[in-house]
Amino acid sequence: MSSFFSSIDVVNKRLDPAYNEMNDITAINVYAIADQSIKALIPPPLQLADPALLIIYVSNINQPTFAKPYMEGGIGVMTTFTDNAGATTSGLYYFSLQLVGPGAENAIFIGRESWGFPKKIAHSISLTREGDTACFHVERNGVKLLDGKLEIGSYNDPAVSSGLENLDTSKGLMQEGGVLTHRYIDDSFNGVRNMGIYYYDSPTFYYHYEPAFAAVKLQSTEYDPWGEIKIAKVLGGSWSKNDNFAVGCRKIYAYLDAEAPSIMQYLFAGRFDPLVGKRTDFTSFVVQ
Repeated sequence: MSSFFSSIDVVNKRLDPAYNEMNDITAINVYAIADQSIKALIPPPLQLADPALLIIYVSNINQPTFAKPYMEGGIGVMTTFTDNAGATTSGLYYFSLQLVGPGAENAIFIGRESWGFPKKIAHSISLTREGDTACFHVERNGVKLLDGKLEIGSYNDPAVSSGLENLDTSKGLMQEGGVLTHRYIDDSFNGVRNMGIYYYDSPTFYYHYEPAFAAVKLQSTEYDPWGEIKIAKVLGGSWSKNDNFAVGCRKIYAYLDAEAPSIMQYLFAGRFDPLVGKRTDFTSFVVQ
């Protein structure tokens, strides 16, 4: 029987990095070069990487260690941070992650409140494949934020290579990767404080990978401005099976508390629906 008093083993399990694994993932990725206008959407002191590689994905996460299965769709761009010593850290900066499914609420809570990722509940996410054609979408508030198709076989740009095209499926391959994101304390009485940029070391183990020709369309809702992100060139896409891990996390930059409100201007739309001034359904009620 469960109790409001938890054993130390239960607490330690929650803090174990293995608690944050995402296993048995089926995913599509779209690789593109972002229009330079995207610079205006990146919070300083992060800078747009060169090339400005945009990653758009939809994944079916069948065996997460922290939730029931769920689906996720997201969009991010490669960014860099250079510290005072001149050392540069590169990582994917996410604008928005949308989730659906039995494990979505738990994954959103852990991903947003504990890890700092811009996660929300979507209305629907779809990822299907018939033969060499894969279709996918992310929908919220009646709008397909993402709508796309892959034709499995080769990339849009023949010069593109991920290093996974000749994957030996009997062995698989671990590919390094990382994410740059923001964590902070959100206090209604004292404001946003203790904000910092964190680097998450997040490698992916691939055991199946197919390159693809990709077509994609981005649209916006009032609270989810995916259509604001302009694509200069689609490079290609992929269909893969993989596992994803969180093996390390470190704080690489600390903001002054006075800076936090201005940085929240970049972060707010990805994490919240701004209802301030919008609600008109207040009615009187009687307690019986």
